[in-house]
Amino acid sequence: MANPSGVVRVADRIWRVDNRLFSSNTYICATGQGNDCFLVDPGLDPEAIDAAMGTLALEPRQVFCTHGHFDHTGSASFFQEKYGAPCHLHGADLKTLRGSKFLLMVFKIPFAMAMPRIVPAEGLAMQLGDQDLRFLFAPGHTPGSCVIRYGNSCFTGDTLYCSGVGLSKLPGENAGQLKATLLDLWDQLPGEALILPGHGECGDFTSIQRGNTPLLAFLGLAHHGER
Repeated sequence: MANPSGVVRVADRIWRVDNRLFSSNTYICATGQGNDCFLVDPGLDPEAIDAAMGTLALEPRQVFCTHGHFDHTGSASFFQEKYGAPCHLHGADLKTLRGSKFLLMVFKIPFAMAMPRIVPAEGLAMQLGDQDLRFLFAPGHTPGSCVIRYGNSCFTGDTLYCSGVGLSKLPGENAGQLKATLLDLWDQLPGEALILPGHGECGDFTSIQRGNTPLLAFLGLAHHGER
């Protein structure tokens, strides 16, 4: 498949769209079954995301959100209404989702967000194509943040970045909880896992463990990320 303009292929069958109105990463992931795909964290650029899927000849069957902030859920209802794709979000982030319109107003972002209908994602596990998808509860950035693991790919939202730390000072954030979550991920994820964050570049987990200096400092780990 050719890459649409403004879309980056980050792995086999996975493309990243940089939402323009408020910069964040949306991921289009083909399952290998016909033209089926799923979306992760549909942000504030539904037309660009939809156009990219059209160029790739894909249609979304599911929408998955790592957490409830507007830049990760803003266009979920668009794809729900157009394609009938159910939207999955951890129930602990429903309050965060409901606060999205207020935050859009605070940040003076001119986007009319409609609330999606949510399917609770607690403990969600399913097979999509030839890979298993699982929601891993990862609270801290928000009360209901999750890491979505699909095969060897991990969609980490604002929990884990390749550079820096996902501290936002927004309501519901708990720095101590985020630290505990990240230390758990340190032990759970293999070094070769592909980390696909909600902002910034993608990379393998080993490179993050060795090279994300602000994160290592936040976690109190040695230079090479050893526990």
